[in-house]
Amino acid sequence: MSKQMISSPRVHPVFGHYSSAVLKQNTMYLAGFGPFDVNQQLVGETIVEQTHQTMQNIRNLLEDNGFGMSDIVRATVYLSSISDWAAFNEVFGQYFDGDYPARTVVACELNGFLVEVECTAIKD
Repeated sequence: MSKQMISSPRVHPVFGHYSSAVLKQNTMYLAGFGPFDVNQQLVGETIVEQTHQTMQNIRNLLEDNGFGMSDIVRATVYLSSISDWAAFNEVFGQYFDGDYPARTVVACELNGFLVEVECTAIKD
């Protein structure tokens, strides 16, 4: 089975030439998502606001393609400041029912936003 490019009318790639996600068999590989709305505008000034927008983007893409947050098995998180970890972690946890994915958090320089999350989801 070849890979399938995945999209959503509620989520658009913001920078460059890439797919929002790629589906291969029952596994969806999501690109890094940031706090951008459907018009590709940055949403929020705080880590809390930006994390909510980022997680909503991920949830929208998954749901629009027959997946859910519970299908996420792995996430990599990029924070512009590791001091935002606690606030990020609090918001991130609200998007799962205790069935958390494996996760890595990395502090790095981002292009004007505070958080980016990439993940992999597997549907049984």
